[in-house]
Amino acid sequence: MASYLLITDGQLGAFAAAAREKGFEASDFELQEEVFDPQTAEVEARKGDVGVRCLRTDAVTVYPLGDGSDWTASFAADLGGGKFGDLPG
Repeated sequence: MASYLLITDGQLGAFAAAAREKGFEASDFELQEEVFDPQTAEVEARKGDVGVRCLRTDAVTVYPLGDGSDWTASFAADLGGGKFGDLPG
């Protein structure tokens, strides 16, 4: 399993649960974390981004990481809205 600097175990669990709830598996997705350099970050509260790619459809969405962001909730909403493609059948 990948190691992340900003993404917590709790967020990974919420991510996997959201995927399962919508009929996917966590393994259907690839996560790529980008950590911002605090010296050059434009918004201090924003610590980085997480890119989520659906391996079935190649659909990609990027979510902010950091104070006040809830990327797992945004992911669940996007997944339910079909942003990553059709639900598995």
